[in-house]
Amino acid sequence: MVTPRKDNSAHPKPISDRAPIASRGSEFQSPALERLIRSLSRLPGLGRKSATRIALYLIQADGSLGEELSEAIAESLAQVRRCSRCGAITEDDPCAICTSQRRDGHRLCVVASPVDILPLEKAGIFQGRYFVLGSLISPLDGVQAGDLPFPRLLAQIAENEVKEVILALDSSVEGETTSLYIQRLLQEYPLKLTRLATGIPVGGALAYTDEETLQRAFEFRRPY
Repeated sequence: MVTPRKDNSAHPKPISDRAPIASRGSEFQSPALERLIRSLSRLPGLGRKSATRIALYLIQADGSLGEELSEAIAESLAQVRRCSRCGAITEDDPCAICTSQRRDGHRLCVVASPVDILPLEKAGIFQGRYFVLGSLISPLDGVQAGDLPFPRLLAQIAENEVKEVILALDSSVEGETTSLYIQRLLQEYPLKLTRLATGIPVGGALAYTDEETLQRAFEFRRPY
C-alpha cells in the first residue's frame, strides 16, 4: 500500500529556516563584494555609502583599474617602511633626509606624524632633520609617555650633538602635554628648545578668530 505524500505547501518553512539570499545586513549576493566594502569602509573618512560607491566602481570598470590598485597596494606594503632613524615614510632605510650631507644635523624638528613632514619639505623652510614621535601623549586614548620613542629621541640628540630642537606639534591639549614633557626631558641638555609660533593666520579675519588663537597671538607678539 502506497502512503500518500504530504502536501507541505500550506505550511511553508519559517523564514529563519530558509537559505538566506545574502548575509544578514548585506545588500548584495556576493560575500566577496561585501568584504571589499567592509574593508574600504575602515579607511579614514569613508562610510559605508562611500565605500559601496568605490567598490561598485572598481568592479564595474574594465578591470584594469582594480588590478592596478591591488598591485600598487601590494607593492607599497612590500617596499614602503618607516625610517629607522627619524620615522619618516621611505623605501630606503635610512631615508634620503637622514643621509643627505646638505642637511643640518645639529637642528632637529620633532613632529607627531610622518605626514607633518610633507608641508615643511614642500615649503622648503627647514634644512635640518626630523624626528617622528608617531603619536602624542593622550591618556584618554591610552597613549602614555612610555609608549612614545623618547629614549630614541634623546639618543639621536646626543649622537648628532643637536644644538636646537624645534617642536612642530599640534596646538591641542595633547600637543601641549607632549611639548611640556619634552621640555622636562631636555632641560639638562645644552641646546635651544623652540616651537612653532601660533597666532592669526595670513588672510584670517580678526572678528572670526577664536579666543585661544587670539591669546597665543598676543603671547607671541613681536616688535614691528
